[in-house]
Amino acid sequence: MSEYDFDFKDIVDFAKDVILVTRSDPIDEPGPEIVYVNKAFTELTGYTQEEVLGKNPRILQSKGTDEETKKLIRQGLEQQIPTRVTIKNFSKSGEEYWLDLSILPLKNSQGKVTHFVAIERDVTEQKNIEQKLELLSRTDSLTGLLNRRAFDEILENELSRFKRSGEIYSLLMLDIDHFKRINDKYGHATGDVAIQTITQSCKSALRSHDIVARIGGEEFCVLLPYTNNKVAYAVAEKLREIVANTKIAATAEDIAMTISIGVSQVETADTDYTAIVKRADKNMYKAKQAGRNQVCI
Repeated sequence: MSEYDFDFKDIVDFAKDVILVTRSDPIDEPGPEIVYVNKAFTELTGYTQEEVLGKNPRILQSKGTDEETKKLIRQGLEQQIPTRVTIKNFSKSGEEYWLDLSILPLKNSQGKVTHFVAIERDVTEQKNIEQKLELLSRTDSLTGLLNRRAFDEILENELSRFKRSGEIYSLLMLDIDHFKRINDKYGHATGDVAIQTITQSCKSALRSHDIVARIGGEEFCVLLPYTNNKVAYAVAEKLREIVANTKIAATAEDIAMTISIGVSQVETADTDYTAIVKRADKNMYKAKQAGRNQVCI
């Protein structure tokens, strides 16, 4: 007689963590076959035991499940070794959730692996917090645009792509003319509206694949992929005209504003992503020195 006067199955059945057991063979469709799920599984996924027994865990995955993570799981199953990953799955209703997933091989009395047990902890709330923090670290809180840190990463990748493929790109550097006057005369709240107005103007003037970032107080930078100087100049002129014809309705009077824009195209000699930024910035200051509300190339 066992020294325990309770059934260990009760512990598994009512554990807070999700527990799922499959046969070890076959790994490919239609396997690995689910032979057991506990109550926590049905509560998290929305599936009943009857709906999943005989199926395989892939019913919880979709196109939104990371392919590299799935490869790690498969490697663990093939090698019959313990595997731990963080994975995004989907409930019966299509709602996504995140799991800290540990898969362990189970052996019979002869030492042969016959089953796998997956012990899963719901970490959706933690993952959502991480994603929000990551988003905050990469975006500008006033405009929702990328910040300088995130934009620098994109520019570095874009230069690497150019070195590999030779596909050119251009950059626009733009600055609100006499922004300090707006802040001093109408207040910082109106200055914020001016910055947000530029953001909306960029969205209306730019193409879907263009990327805009706020990199300073009143400074913005725009990446124009697959775009030469000539086309970039036309895009910049369109943006300049939109802003010049837009009024800020943040006070009793409508406020006009303009922007100065510098344009630069990537060059073969560029060894660092900052080279094109410096040229665009230099051209922007030429536009200001030439009287503002202009595009210089």
